[in-house]
Amino acid sequence: MKQNKRLFITVIIIGVILSLMFIFLGFVFLGNIFGEDKFTPNFFNALTFGMTIIFMTILYFYINGRSLIITIQNDNEYNLGERSTFNNLYAFQKKVELRLKLDKRVHKHIIAFTFSSSSVTQNVNRNREIYSLNTHIASFLDELPIRLGVKRSYFVFAFSRGAFLIYCIKQNEQSIQKICEILSKEIYEFGEANCTHTWVQPFFGVTEISEEETLTHQIENALLSRDRSEKNFETVTFYQEAFRKTVASDEVDELYTALENNEFVIFYQPKFDLNNRQFISSEALIRWDSKKYGLLAPSKFLAKAESIGLIHDIDMYVLRHVCEDLNDLIRRGRRTLPVSVNFSLFEFYSPNFLDKIMGILEEFKVPPHLIEIEITEGTSQANQFLSIFIIKKLKEKGIRVLMDDFGIGFSNVGNLRKIPFDVVKIDKSFIDDIVTDTKSREIVKLLIGLCKINGMEVVAEGVDNKEQVEILKKAHCDTIQGFYYSKALEKKAFERFLDNNPFEKKEEPKL
Repeated sequence: MKQNKRLFITVIIIGVILSLMFIFLGFVFLGNIFGEDKFTPNFFNALTFGMTIIFMTILYFYINGRSLIITIQNDNEYNLGERSTFNNLYAFQKKVELRLKLDKRVHKHIIAFTFSSSSVTQNVNRNREIYSLNTHIASFLDELPIRLGVKRSYFVFAFSRGAFLIYCIKQNEQSIQKICEILSKEIYEFGEANCTHTWVQPFFGVTEISEEETLTHQIENALLSRDRSEKNFETVTFYQEAFRKTVASDEVDELYTALENNEFVIFYQPKFDLNNRQFISSEALIRWDSKKYGLLAPSKFLAKAESIGLIHDIDMYVLRHVCEDLNDLIRRGRRTLPVSVNFSLFEFYSPNFLDKIMGILEEFKVPPHLIEIEITEGTSQANQFLSIFIIKKLKEKGIRVLMDDFGIGFSNVGNLRKIPFDVVKIDKSFIDDIVTDTKSREIVKLLIGLCKINGMEVVAEGVDNKEQVEILKKAHCDTIQGFYYSKALEKKAFERFLDNNPFEKKEEPKL
């Protein structure tokens, strides 16, 4: 709209200049007829030349402006679904470069945001809904300064490379957070009301303008931060230089080679039921048996795998090998316990997650009740609507779902009521001090009580000694996992442990 108004004003100016030129020429013509010599040839020539230059300059800008608007309209028709004059990247850069020359000694930020979308059900209306949402957000941005109670001139908006861009001045981090909250609320509300076949999740990346870097580089910083938000399922991420650090190419090659050569091995840590005094399940834990580095714990390689996008393959690698081991135990008639498999946020929310799980179970002929899915509380909170949908579908198939690391990070008691977990695992950090610290002991009792109220089984992680076991037993904890009973064991050692261990007998070993 702003561009159209400017073009209208430009046309008016050109019309006025042409009118003045014709009036001037009329005076000259009349002066010649009546013998007036007020306008000398030199004056006439200079004025004509000057007005011609002004006319040509305005005409040049008019043609360029009109050409830019046509380009923007074409871009928006493709990206937003309608021929609007919402800024594209080129227009955004030109306007921001001008503002940067004027905006001195104030907070200056670039915000990049978009939403991750996924079809809840396969439906051809999904693309139409996404176009509708993009168009609505573009219109809504024009109202944003009013909602914030600031001037429109504080902002420049654009849409480029699948993301909205906002340049803003006089906005500190607190103000930026407020902007993101307002936009998130609008996206959620519009999506809920109009996107019946799609769920949407907004992600924001923010960078503070630095005079040392080019505008293009700073836009890249904002987009990189936005990608980081989506990767970690965080709503807002502020740019850090560390984001540009990458995994060395030789390390990337090593990880891919390790996956291809089956160098990753699965260990199993048993879980002991305090009521029945039996081992009732186990957790699958991955290790890297590297010829170069030896046996490596997950902390040594999973973060790198995530950064290069290999975590999806590793998640499914673990599930496949667990199902292969279970199939072997079933085939040989050996004792078989359910195994819980950890899934990253990236895999849990990936398309067709449930179909992939069921496909692997069917391939190895493993009954669904022998596989349990572990996700962190943070993963379940990344998108409550979708996580509840996925968990319910898993449970319908007979697969139990466990909340891992309860009590840390995103901890929220309300999650116990809203999200239908079967089991809650209390994080080791709460268990460590329950013998010596009264406050820690009471907190653990409270957490166990809250889980019980919501009808969930409770597992205590990281239990290392008999005293901790006794306290947890008195607090009515259901299941114990930790070094007191066993460390994580390789497949054959785990099988031997189940056949011959001291804990399922009448008397537990003395310390």
